[in-house]
Formats: sequence, C-alpha cells, structure tokens
Amino acid sequence: MMDGAEKRDEMRKRWLAMLLCGCLVFTGCGSEGEEDKETSGENEPPRESGGLLSGNRGNDEKDDAPSATPEGGTEDDDEGDTASGGAYWQPQGSVVLGNYIGVTVNKVEAEVTDADVQSEIDYLVNQHSEPREITDRNVVESGDYVCVDYTLMVGGEEVDAVQEEYLTVGSGYYDFEEQLVGLYLSESKTIECEIADYVYGEYEGQTGTYIVQIKSINELIVPEVTDAFIAENTDFSTLEEYRQDIYNTLLKDAEAQAVNDQRVAAFEKIMADSTFSGLSDADVQSYVDEVTENYEQYASSWGMDFDTFISIFMGATKDEFTALAKEDGEYTVKQYLILDAVIQDANITLTDEEYTTALTAFAAENDFDSPQAVEEYYYKEDLVQQFRRDKAYDMIVDSIVVQ
Repeated sequence: MMDGAEKRDEMRKRWLAMLLCGCLVFTGCGSEGEEDKETSGENEPPRESGGLLSGNRGNDEKDDAPSATPEGGTEDDDEGDTASGGAYWQPQGSVVLGNYIGVTVNKVEAEVTDADVQSEIDYLVNQHSEPREITDRNVVESGDYVCVDYTLMVGGEEVDAVQEEYLTVGSGYYDFEEQLVGLYLSESKTIECEIADYVYGEYEGQTGTYIVQIKSINELIVPEVTDAFIAENTDFSTLEEYRQDIYNTLLKDAEAQAVNDQRVAAFEKIMADSTFSGLSDADVQSYVDEVTENYEQYASSWGMDFDTFISIFMGATKDEFTALAKEDGEYTVKQYLILDAVIQDANITLTDEEYTTALTAFAAENDFDSPQAVEEYYYKEDLVQQFRRDKAYDMIVDSIVVQ
C-alpha cells in the first residue's frame, strides 16, 4: 500500500496527465469553447484571460483608465462595451523578487520503460479480447472471467449499484473477488469486507456489504499479438513498428513532462527566494472553484458524477482533490505575481509585430476564425498583458541552468 507521499505523487501524475489531455487549460489566455461563446450575452464582458478565469477583477464596471497599447503606451477608450475595454485578471498581493535569471535546477531524466510500452500493447489487446461462456461447469473458479451484478451498502445506505460488470476472479481489483470462488451460476451472495477499492476511496477502511450475483461464467479469449494482429488493428505492419511508435510517443511525452518539471522546480526556487505579502485566499479559492467546475463538466461528459470520476482517474477523494487544487492555486497565484513583477523589473514591452505574431498564434491554437475574432472576444489589454507575461515566462525559462 502507498504511503501518503507516494499517493500524493501518484495523484499529481494523474492530475498533470489530465491537464495534458486538454481537460483544463490554466496558462495563457484560456479560451472558452465555441458553445460558451454562442450562449454568452451580447453585452456580457468576455471571461478574463490569464488562466484564473473567475479570479478577482476588482471593480466589474468599465474602467475609465485608457487601455494599454502593444507598445506599452495608451489609447483612448472610445469603443464602448467592446473587448478592448476592461482589466486583465490580477491576483491581489505583492512580491519582492529574488533572483529569477539563471536559476539552477537538477536535470529530470525522461524515462520510458519496457513495462510502459507493454502496458500500451496490453491495452490494445484488452480492447480486442472477448468473453466466451463456459458450458461444461456452472461453478466459479479462480481465474474465471465472470459477469456480475453487485450492490454496495455502507452503514445501511446504498453507495452503488452496478450491472453486468466483467471481472477476472483473483485479479485483486475488486474487494469481493476471492469470495466468488465456489458460487454457482445465477447464485447471489452477501459479502462483508473492508473497502479497499479506489473507486470507493471515500469509504476506504470502512466495512462494506456487497450483494453479488453471478450472471455468467466465462473464459477471456485473448488474441495473440502477431504482425497480422497489429496490421489488422493498427496503422502499422509489424509488432516491432508498433512498439517503436509507442516508445517514441511515450518518450516525447516524458521529455515534455521532464522539461515542465524542471520549470516548476525553477519557479519554486524563485518563489522561495522572493517575499510575498497581501495574498488573497479568495484568489486561491477562485482557482479551486474553476478547477472543480471544469472537472465536474469533464466527469459529466463521461456520464459520471464528480466523486466517482476523480476516484477512478486520480485515485483521490474529494478532499484530496481540493487540497491538490488549493496547492496548485497558491503556486499559480504566486507565479502570476512573479511574472507581473518581472515585467516591471525587466521593462518588458510588446512591439506591434510581437503582438500580431502572438495574437495570430493564439487564434490558431484556440480555434478562432481569425486574430480579429480574438480581439472581439477578449479585452485587448488582457491579451497585451498576457503576451507580456508569456515574454517574461520565456525569459525566465530560457535562462534556466540544468545541471
């Protein structure tokens, strides 16, 4: 069993994997989906850029102060309630910067093991494995691939009811597996045992009552992984080609994650070397709320409730999820304050050409029809400030010394 530190590390890996899959975007000028764009009211200001979309904007009314231009000057605000007005999201607080150029971090090695590659191959095989009903006996044995209905009760309350769940008896994934051995086809059994299944993580350690019925007894027919199997079920001709592609893909992901880990380590050093004051709990909570809302929407798209979704995909309870979101929220707020302070300290400006290039790239990356569509959707000063933040970020990470 994992200790607290190991479990938290595993949670963070799954958390980052979810982010990389595009479930959430918290850096850059995060764009709403097309559906959200279409349902927003005509006079409703666009959501703030900068990642913490529901953060503290201060006064919601339009500022009388002129908007920033790409060159860092000002322009008269005469466009009414268009996207060029308003204020970019700015967390409360201040920071006295420590050293932020040439930060030294330890090299993070990108590693892909044979087991990682094999896991991907196994996933393909599992997708093409099929149950075949056993007809010469009607008693469950260890190793059988059985189909069951089960209900879980905790403290007299029904927690879950699952129908036609297939499992391999003896795999160790289900709390009640071992006690299925010896049951007859169609037989039901009430099983009391300690809950260890991560799907029910919030009840871990408690006594659960499982009511299980055997629906069918099968053997799992697993296809042989041959060149012919690979050619039939993938875009590759041979197993070796498929294995190499998996390795290359995983290595690319691992290298990207290693770079990200080094950057996080650098910013953590900068944070430790800086002095913060006036941080707002409300800003951190806005991050937690935004993360939770996005995961709830993602869970809904999978047809799951929030608690089940994070339990399955992160191996976490709601309290553990919230604690991790709060930890990342504090990190993000501090990172924003650092970037904005660096903009001032290094006198980072944005030329017309740089603004146009960044705007064009942002439009392409976020599926806008044109750069002009971005400016119609976001406050221009939001975009200008975020592109300056991007320059500050790039300046910092480009100077990182990896040893």
